[in-house]
Amino acid sequence: MLKTTTVGSYPRKNKPKDTLRKPTVSEEEALEMVQWAVEDQCNIGLDYITDGEAYRENMYWFYQLRVDGVDSENKKYKQFTLGGSTENVDLSKAHPLVKEKGGFGIECAVVSDEIKNQKWNLTSKWKKAQDTAGSKAIVKQTITGPHMLSRFSVNGREDLYKNDIELAFAYSNCIKDEIEQLQRAGCERIQLDEPVLTEAPHECTWAADVINDIVDTFPSLHFSLHICGGNAHRKRGYFGKYQDMIEGLKKLKVHELHLEHCTLHYNMLDVFDLYDYKGLLSFGVIDQRSDELEEIETIHQRINPVIEKFGADRIFLSSECGFGHVPIEITRAKLSRLVEAAKKY
Repeated sequence: MLKTTTVGSYPRKNKPKDTLRKPTVSEEEALEMVQWAVEDQCNIGLDYITDGEAYRENMYWFYQLRVDGVDSENKKYKQFTLGGSTENVDLSKAHPLVKEKGGFGIECAVVSDEIKNQKWNLTSKWKKAQDTAGSKAIVKQTITGPHMLSRFSVNGREDLYKNDIELAFAYSNCIKDEIEQLQRAGCERIQLDEPVLTEAPHECTWAADVINDIVDTFPSLHFSLHICGGNAHRKRGYFGKYQDMIEGLKKLKVHELHLEHCTLHYNMLDVFDLYDYKGLLSFGVIDQRSDELEEIETIHQRINPVIEKFGADRIFLSSECGFGHVPIEITRAKLSRLVEAAKKY
């Protein structure tokens, strides 16, 4: 049977008191969220799962709100490009912030001092998740990567960090401290999430250096890297192609790539004609941005070209991205269909 996995976020049983300016979820509430999400994923029958990430304000604010040196109160506006060619793209399915031939802007936290002393406490979440899952599933710990954290920051201290590369390494030092704690607790699989690479594919080369530094620090751990086109409120935000970041991908030392597949406006597999990738591949065969439930045959058709290129022992079936904004019944139906498709392939 082919193996199944999830990307990260899962629907919330109870939505946090989300201010995006200060932490709002207690540790007790966070662990309750984790237990509920893990039990639900295990009941569906997935092989590799996450803690559900429901305790996060979002995938970057969670980290920025809980680290010294980052001012989340006095945000500053930052402008971004559209992120790659939109040829053959239906922009009506893009995030509302995205404007054709333009881009988008958001308020970002400001780096005001040395980035240190993270208070993310991911170890307690992972331990609660794995204890809840028991032998039913393996829990990988998802962590937002250093490129996204630096990209979604305004650098107010260029005397400390002269550019985004140095800023990313500062964030990665905190990430490494957190992974060290996770490793001591028994966690063996780490997934770094870097969706903004498709907004700035030209930065993938140096981003790979920062990611490799994390991977090299923990030679006994399994690292996967998830690269998508954004998924805020079930809308794609960035359109850079994987081929556009080929030099960075060639440098990466991660053991597993987690890529979109079934909803892209280009063929994901084309990137592997450009380099001889030796690792594992997780790829999206169900679309969390749509309410429509995929047929088994449709999922199998999406699997066929990938399994032909990689073989059954090097792939994991997944959704394109996380389910944090998807109604729970749609989530359960789609992930159950994913597991069914894996069994019947």
